[in-house]
Amino acid sequence: MQIIDTAKTILKTGYVCDNCLGRQFAQLLSGYTNKDRGKAIRLILAMQAELDDEKISAVNFSGLTFRNKKIKSEKATCCVCEGLFENLPKISKKILKEIHDLEYDTFHIGVRLSDSLLKNEESLWETSGIDTTESIKKELTREIGKLIQKKTKKEVDLKTPNIVILLNLDKNAIELTINSLYIYGRYKKYVKIPQTKHYCPYCHGNGCDKCNWRGLTYDTSVQQLIAEPILEATGGIDTKFHGQGREDIDVLCLGWRPFVIEVIEPAKRQLNLKKLKTTINKTCKDKIEIDSLRYSTKKELQNLKSIHPDKTYLLTLKPKKQIKEKDLEKLNALIGTITQQTPNRVKHRRADIQRKRKIYSVKYIKTKDNILKVELKTQAGLYIKELATGDDGRTEPSINALLATEIEVLDLTVLKVY
Repeated sequence: MQIIDTAKTILKTGYVCDNCLGRQFAQLLSGYTNKDRGKAIRLILAMQAELDDEKISAVNFSGLTFRNKKIKSEKATCCVCEGLFENLPKISKKILKEIHDLEYDTFHIGVRLSDSLLKNEESLWETSGIDTTESIKKELTREIGKLIQKKTKKEVDLKTPNIVILLNLDKNAIELTINSLYIYGRYKKYVKIPQTKHYCPYCHGNGCDKCNWRGLTYDTSVQQLIAEPILEATGGIDTKFHGQGREDIDVLCLGWRPFVIEVIEPAKRQLNLKKLKTTINKTCKDKIEIDSLRYSTKKELQNLKSIHPDKTYLLTLKPKKQIKEKDLEKLNALIGTITQQTPNRVKHRRADIQRKRKIYSVKYIKTKDNILKVELKTQAGLYIKELATGDDGRTEPSINALLATEIEVLDLTVLKVY
């Protein structure tokens, strides 16, 4: 009779709804809702109330018809949940209205309790104990999720949902978190532009006279060229661009470089990626080209950033002195390990350390006007321009040192990303 005795004690405090009554015994039996448990216990207590004189607040028997006693009861509000479970259909309708215009496949419900609900629950636990109970927060989350799932036919995802719906009972508000949409692709870059947006260092993107009120240092970037049609299609508020490495602004990329573009707070997720690819390639002709667009994930993004692929580069160089054909053979000494101190041009923003990188192959030709074309397959992380110039001895060996002449880098192109 322990369950009945505990239930009697609970109901003496005032009206407690079926959900809140049954929740105190949530860990007993499976396949039943807390409302089922509470309703069953209430019926047993009502039958017992006709057999003895023990006083239970009559308000807990609203809607029940007694055979042997006259017990009058009026409808009341639950003193634990304050009527929340009774109003779940209304709450779910408000949530559905908030998410009506969003495209999503998965969702997750969260609940933030008010101080009064927390106190009510703590008081109930003091009365009934916590051996077989579950929290009101857990039950609210589950029951609201079931209602939303039934209406939308969308799936609950506790780990990586498209949207998170927070029922903030402290503020009496519904708060939405729209998680990012991730799109994978590959790009080639045919002009000298940055990979990502460069915000003005003076206004940090707000716009000022230094940047002609654009907020940006450069007119465009690979990110912007790809992002603008995607933002228009998704209704997102912004993007983040995650490339598998990057090339300098003045370096072309003729090999396909993988990227993931992250769309912040997208309203639409069902995109015609084939059409988007065609639109971007047509609009950005002779600037960039993209390929292999498909949906991606945050996990793939993280994997992409952790991989450092080898690359093949083409260097176009102008030596200060005339180079003889036989001198070019000295460039074979580049094959092997290159030792590089952080280049002078980047040491203000990167740790000044020594690193070792490998060169796997070297090919070279000299034109009639003494221009060198050097093709190199290298390990990721090798500073190619400094390999040519020597960077005041910070890179060894270097083309500068091997040919014993000053070297001017005319052009650098990424031919392949492995």
